[in-house]
Amino acid sequence: MKNSLIHFIERTDSTNNYLKREIQRREEENKKIAEFSSIYTDEQTHGRGLATNRWESEKGKNLLVSFYFQPPLPASDQFIFNQFFSLSIKKLLQHYNIPDVKVKWSNDIYVQNHKVAGILIEHFLEGDKISKTIAGVGININQTQFSPSLPNPTSFKIVTGKEYEIRNVLEQLLAILEIEYDILRKGDFTYFQENYLKSMYRFNEKAKYLIDDEEKTCIIKGLDRFGQLILEDAKGNLKSYGYKELKFL
Repeated sequence: MKNSLIHFIERTDSTNNYLKREIQRREEENKKIAEFSSIYTDEQTHGRGLATNRWESEKGKNLLVSFYFQPPLPASDQFIFNQFFSLSIKKLLQHYNIPDVKVKWSNDIYVQNHKVAGILIEHFLEGDKISKTIAGVGININQTQFSPSLPNPTSFKIVTGKEYEIRNVLEQLLAILEIEYDILRKGDFTYFQENYLKSMYRFNEKAKYLIDDEEKTCIIKGLDRFGQLILEDAKGNLKSYGYKELKFL
């Protein structure tokens, strides 16, 4: 286990922001930063989710971590990285015997219809290629009480009744990421695409979505090549949607 890749800071604004600043500092000093280098913390003062969402976490109770990557992907295939990272989080939960793990498009991990983890991936592009990526995740581990503003949270402890050592969970996640990343390096994108579909929350199920301020019953049929969600409406029409174009109900 490459423990030298794991760095702890007691408190920060967000692990993604901290790692971004550290990468910039290293680049200015012409120093390299190893892939899988990570920052984790006990407390985020401005934890971030996708778009304008905030990530709330009780101090010292959960895994709050960001990793550095240089994925061998063109910009047009960046959602493959999202699939790799999401499926790695799923494998982590399965390692701890967490049941019924699903990937909710595009950045959440669900257990029994409850959110256990949120992902924030930031790509940096040079031309038509990804130059570097910061991938952050917040995983609810030992927290059992949550803000009423959060609609459906859960945690490892709520599901299993057990307490976990957060550093051990992080080391296990790093081991899984390294194994899965080797598959990404080899260019086996089909592996991620197929497993992501099998893992998708509500895949091939009728469910309600808010689209253009209208509640509609649709079925998730898959993803297009850019990672947009393909929905089938009541008339059998298929259409792709980006993250900001619909809301799960």
